[in-house]
Amino acid sequence: MFLLRKRETPSVLVHLHGFASDITSRKVKLLYQLSEERSFSFLAMDMEYHKTTTTQVLQFLHTVLLGLSVEFGEIILSGSSHGAYVVLNYLRFYPLPKVKKAFLFAPSYSTLALILRDAGYQKSERWLRGEEDLTLEDCHEGQSITINRNFAVDIMERGYEILVEDTVNFPQDPPAQLYITHGVYDDVVPVDHSRIFVKKVRVTQYKEVEDDHSLTKTFRETVEEWLP
Repeated sequence: MFLLRKRETPSVLVHLHGFASDITSRKVKLLYQLSEERSFSFLAMDMEYHKTTTTQVLQFLHTVLLGLSVEFGEIILSGSSHGAYVVLNYLRFYPLPKVKKAFLFAPSYSTLALILRDAGYQKSERWLRGEEDLTLEDCHEGQSITINRNFAVDIMERGYEILVEDTVNFPQDPPAQLYITHGVYDDVVPVDHSRIFVKKVRVTQYKEVEDDHSLTKTFRETVEEWLP
């Protein structure tokens, strides 16, 4: 499933939703609406991160963006939480000249560590070795989510964690302009993670807002400020 609004404009915004979300989310609906109001092309896709690996997601995203780069002069990547984790890793491993900007909303810099924090190491031990899937309860509207058995192994083998304690695995000079916003009341991804990241990476704009992980109160205002 995907949402596409194609317009005769020089730029396209591609949004990646969060880990337990999809294209029915509030953020996707608002971006789709704004693409009409502000006249830019827009694409969002159901990524189903938990059913595959980060490597496969990045390969798929690269194929999509290569196609879009033929038609558009500028690509803006946008990501919420784990979607931002994917965006950051895309910029690390697949630098594409036409990707000019990245909008990162309450970004996850260490998705594997956050999963282990919530699930517990004992429950996750066999999953970490790639021996079984991992089921997390109450992830999305009270529903459980089962994560592919190769998900953790792929992250560890490829080194996709951006933040490991105080070490930031990302270029000091990014290949695209980074715009980051993070809520100080975020109880999913600590705002301290963004504080560490922006101390070591040059970003175009960093905003801390009085908001939660979903950026319930400030998302629209921030997007409208950042959009061309």
